[in-house]
Amino acid sequence: MTSRNLFFNIIKEDIKRRLWAVTLTFLLFFFSLPVSVAMILGDFIKEEQKKAYVISELQHFLGFQNGWMVFVIMVLSVIMGVTSFSYLHSRQKIDFYHGIPVNRKHLFWANYTNGILIVTAAYGINIVLSLGVAAAYGILPAKIIGTVLSGFLFFLLHYAMIYAVTVLAMIMTGSVIVGIFGTAVFEGYFTALLLVLQGCYGYFFHTSYKSGEELFLPFLKNSSPYAIFISNVAANRVTVSQILIVVVLFILFTFLCLLLYKKRGSETAKKAMAFKISKPLIRIPIVVLSALFGSFFFYMIRSYTGWAVFGLLCGMFLSHCVIEIIYHFDFRKLFSNWKQMIASALVAALVFAGFQLDLFGYDSYIPQESSIESMAVSLRDNNNWVSYGDAVQDGLGDYHWEYESADDYIFNHMKLKDNKAAYSIIKKAVENNSRRDWEGAGSSTWRQGAVHDLSVKYTLKNGKDVYRSYSIDESEIREELTQLYQDPVFIQAVYPVFSQTAENTAAVRVSRGSQSSIVSRDRNGTDKAMTEKLLLAYQKDFGQLTVETMTKENPVASIQFMTRMQAEADSRREGNQNSWQYSDVTSRGYYPVYPSFSNTMELLKECQLNVDNWTSIGEIHEISIDLNSYYYDKPVYDTNSARYYKITDPQMITQIMSESAIEEYAGMNPFGIWNTERVSFTVSRSAGNGLEEAQYTVPVDRLPDSVKEVLKQ
Repeated sequence: MTSRNLFFNIIKEDIKRRLWAVTLTFLLFFFSLPVSVAMILGDFIKEEQKKAYVISELQHFLGFQNGWMVFVIMVLSVIMGVTSFSYLHSRQKIDFYHGIPVNRKHLFWANYTNGILIVTAAYGINIVLSLGVAAAYGILPAKIIGTVLSGFLFFLLHYAMIYAVTVLAMIMTGSVIVGIFGTAVFEGYFTALLLVLQGCYGYFFHTSYKSGEELFLPFLKNSSPYAIFISNVAANRVTVSQILIVVVLFILFTFLCLLLYKKRGSETAKKAMAFKISKPLIRIPIVVLSALFGSFFFYMIRSYTGWAVFGLLCGMFLSHCVIEIIYHFDFRKLFSNWKQMIASALVAALVFAGFQLDLFGYDSYIPQESSIESMAVSLRDNNNWVSYGDAVQDGLGDYHWEYESADDYIFNHMKLKDNKAAYSIIKKAVENNSRRDWEGAGSSTWRQGAVHDLSVKYTLKNGKDVYRSYSIDESEIREELTQLYQDPVFIQAVYPVFSQTAENTAAVRVSRGSQSSIVSRDRNGTDKAMTEKLLLAYQKDFGQLTVETMTKENPVASIQFMTRMQAEADSRREGNQNSWQYSDVTSRGYYPVYPSFSNTMELLKECQLNVDNWTSIGEIHEISIDLNSYYYDKPVYDTNSARYYKITDPQMITQIMSESAIEEYAGMNPFGIWNTERVSFTVSRSAGNGLEEAQYTVPVDRLPDSVKEVLKQ
């Protein structure tokens, strides 16, 4: 009974001892929750139509998606962890506490539990106050209580886990400052190590995909309790596996804290480390990381091995000496463990050399063709005009474009079973990498002409996915590219229009230069038939498009099959008469129209479009070339040259126009003129009772000789 009373008395005295921490905790929660809730509701609740949105925002704010609460929880975990066991770092206080007639285990639990109970109580009280504020503004607590309670439990569980890590650092050290440093090491070491390794991975491995993001991200998310906490909040959902991991870690850290607390000697107060065996276990990994970071940092700056050695030595000496000073508080002990210092540097040098010299054979790796189930190839530069993603509507009723990267879309939709063309491209790219390494990155034989940057996903028969990125000259893979673009599996995975259905298509818009018009719109089913016909006709024409056709032709217009969400945004914009509103949504999803798209052209004629005029040169009065624009990227720029060079000769105009493409659509043709040396020009032609201007582009080598001479001047 006496021991139990002492236990509760210790809890009371502990609260009195750190009354400042209790007050700070309550104030942090008070201003973070009820005060913030009142400010949010005061701004929005007057607008009845936004009430549903406000409730959603309130659920987000009081749930487990509040980023500010992540910061608050992290700060409190350090404050409470430090104040709970700071007495261990004072010889007078530790003598006093250990002189109390109570079991040391009970003493540990009293202080340890108090650090959790204080935060729980302060958080809980302010949650109740927040619900009261919401009720005062007319929002029933029943509408948000589920999310609020789950967020409350979620944050407290993660708080307990990271609080335990701070307590562990305080028990293992002999001073508050060293204990805080120890917390930073426990929480940040593996995250920093993985970031340095990822940096080396992306810098030295030429074929690494997204600098190793796909490989390292799963490990980074679980590299420390802080990282687990942040990644779980960012995931916007709670899973059973996430909860179990946090619970297991909390129990593990708590058990370790209790074990070390019972073994910790009272005489270790004021010493840097409470356990002698922990000194090398902490120092060696830090020296290895510091030496590795130093070598990588200086190599990135100067790209010389000598600088990498200099950085390694700097990282080794600085980290080792600083840690030894902290351990011993004596400059004479700087090199007392010089053998461990050299061993740590050798480990760092070995890791650095493994990346720099590619001792792992990473860049030369290609899966055996027989082991590949399927492949996906993303030619990013060829398809940078394609809009990947979808139009969405937020809680306020506004529309925006939800982006998806080209790689993600293509990798999710493409499964090439016939891998001969893709596999040949990759073999040539790997050979080029080897040649570049042998000849040097500055070799003149590397990258002559247009270069393709491509990403590849290998799906192996064992279920494993392997990602790589390559670069290669187009001239070396022209044949393979032709085969890829004639593969229906490749084409249908690259262009989202092939996945679009008539049910999700609400309108069709055609654009040519500055002229844009909706040729079909589903008005309660009125034009549904034409919309569906146009979609199917275009999918057929685009699917039959050959490389030979793309080599001879260039797009003459663009067509957009608007989704229902895009059409809604377009109607909203027209109703508000705001031409700029939702333009990022309504301007996406255009595809090229080639002259040979006979099925599409015939239907557009039925929609009263003068498509016959698209392929004719028409009555052109003048071509105007902006010379300054052409000279912009040239080694010599003559500021005294004429700004424009005008051509009015009908024969020259006909010759130039026969080789030209509308500039806006030139990049949509992967086998057109977009990757050649080009010059842009303005065309003035008759249009009704006046003149209209249009922008065209033409390869320099297809211009008349007289024009080439002007450009050379």
